Amino acid sequence: MNDFLKKVKAGEKPVGMFIEMGSMTAAECIGRTGIDYIIIDNEHGTYEGESTLDAVRGADLGGVSPFVRVREISRAAIMKPLDVGARGLIIPFAERVEEIKNIVKWAKYSPVGMRGFCPSRKDGWGCDYPSQEPMYKGMEYWNEETLVIPQCETAGCLSHIEEIASMDGVDGIFIGPFDLSIGMGIGGQFDNPEFKSALERIKKACHDAGKFVIIFTMDPDAAPAYFAEGFDSVVVGLDIIHYINVCRDAVKRAKA
Repeated sequence: MNDFLKKVKAGEKPVGMFIEMGSMTAAECIGRTGIDYIIIDNEHGTYEGESTLDAVRGADLGGVSPFVRVREISRAAIMKPLDVGARGLIIPFAERVEEIKNIVKWAKYSPVGMRGFCPSRKDGWGCDYPSQEPMYKGMEYWNEETLVIPQCETAGCLSHIEEIASMDGVDGIFIGPFDLSIGMGIGGQFDNPEFKSALERIKKACHDAGKFVIIFTMDPDAAPAYFAEGFDSVVVGLDIIHYINVCRDAVKRAKA
């Protein structure tokens, strides 16, 4: 089973981080910190196919689970990160049920979806399996091992969240609070009762469907409260912001 999913099912508190620095070395180093998973950001980051592969390889070397936030909802954008070894996909701006059906179709093998079958880095280019093992065994394994996680960041997604969370092939939901609050017309008002009610609705929809829910925050100190409220995982900011803050603090201390 996927390491992230094992931790969620065991009641652990997996912590993730977006990686924007575009470096295999950065991904490997983050793996030495105790972080549970990184999200390689193809949406807002500078990653292309080869650099995504490098970051996934760096994560593997560092012993941390590599997730990828895809750049768009398209077959190629979804299949390629999976083929290079991503353990989970965050799908931004997923609003409509029909879009989610396509995402599942492209990301999951038959009988759940229609993912194209090809030996790739994820399975040692086909060399990791015994030659006599039936093909369907490999497809079953990867359907369980790779997670499909739509991002709830719009009013449209929120309005369909119960149906989306319960769909076969959707493994969990990622909450983007900044864009969600903007989409609700209350940008940045995270203490607004309407926004808090939306978070509760998403969390309930996921847990009622037996799925996990992840939430993002820029403040690591906010994570314990989110866990106490029942969120299954928290993503604590961006690697590049932490890097700037640590370097800024080092300069400040050096000049004190």
